[in-house]
Amino acid sequence: MKKIISILIFLFTLICHAQHEPKFENDTLTTSTGFKVYEGLSIKIGTGSMSDGDFKFIRTNASSLFNYYSTTGYQGLANQANSFRRSNSGLTFKVKKIMTRGNKKNGYVYYVKIGQSLINYEMDVENAIKSGEILVPEEFLPKTKNQIQEIIKESKYDKLKKIKELKDSGVLSEEEFQKEKERIMSEN
Repeated sequence: MKKIISILIFLFTLICHAQHEPKFENDTLTTSTGFKVYEGLSIKIGTGSMSDGDFKFIRTNASSLFNYYSTTGYQGLANQANSFRRSNSGLTFKVKKIMTRGNKKNGYVYYVKIGQSLINYEMDVENAIKSGEILVPEEFLPKTKNQIQEIIKESKYDKLKKIKELKDSGVLSEEEFQKEKERIMSEN
């Protein structure tokens, strides 16, 4: 019985860690969900996640001449002044550059530079994917807890086969096997 629990915990741990830390190598950023971003990639813009519909994770590039720095103008809301406008929803932009910020100790955040003509925007790719600010194929969307549970959910017959193998190998006694069998058969 302890081995069954250990095996299930091990499988759950593997599945929960199926989403990895983002990785940047060979000019390609692989996000935590496996989506690959590289220079020249066309990214379709989703919808803004701020209450007014503007974008929280896509904003004017910090080094841009058009970046707004004042904390007194624009009602003291420089972040909103620099946000990507909701009118860009549904448009497609090409990736111009991938930028890394942070360090090994505190971790890294990866930004993608997009834009047209003079104004460039930077996008926090991980959060833009999670919030729907950029559209990616469904297979690259973050997994929810319900989806993870669905992945590890086994049929009764799979469970019965496993406990039969454990019984045959001598791990479970006949009595333990019967108890487990009854428990599995009574599950919905």
